[in-house]
Order: sequence, then C-alpha cells, then structure tokens
Amino acid sequence: MTILPVSVIDQISAAMSAKSLEHQAIASNIANRDTQGYQRLKVQFDRAMGYGGAHITTDPSTAPVSVEEDLVALSTNVGRYQALARSLGRYFSIISAITGPNRG
Repeated sequence: MTILPVSVIDQISAAMSAKSLEHQAIASNIANRDTQGYQRLKVQFDRAMGYGGAHITTDPSTAPVSVEEDLVALSTNVGRYQALARSLGRYFSIISAITGPNRG
C-alpha cells in the first residue's frame, strides 16, 4: 500500500471542515436543548482518516449540559476555526513570497 503525501492545504482544509461540522452539532444542541426527545449531537472522528473522517452522530448517553457549557464549546470551536484560517493565510503568504515576482 502506497501512502501519498498529504499537502498542508489538504490537512488544514480537512481540519476546517471538521470544525465546521462541530460548529453545526453544537449549534443544533443549543437550538434544540428544550426539544422533547432530542438526542445531542457530537462529531465522531475516524482516527484512520484524520480530520477527513469526521461525521456527526447522535449521542444518546450524554446528559444535557448547561447552555453556558455549550456556548463555551461554540466559542472555543470558533477560535480554533479562525486559527486554522489564519494558518492557511500564512501558508499562502509564504508560498507567494517564495514564488512571487519580488523574490530574491
């Protein structure tokens, strides 16, 4: 089995997609916290696939948490997504500096 190298762009893109899924799950948990029979959502990661293997599942075993805890989780997730976006921007800046017309 040949393992192909994964580019930085692919890794950051997959991580951003996973964080986007996590945002959807947390937002749904907040919006539906008073809905009768609602099962909280969580993001499941397939370790073999890295971030690219993330998907949303229900978690019937999880007891409801306070809205404050959900809001902290949402805020933390937003910060992580923004950090990934900044990393991608820095990566493109480096590539531009290396390949741009003013190099060297």
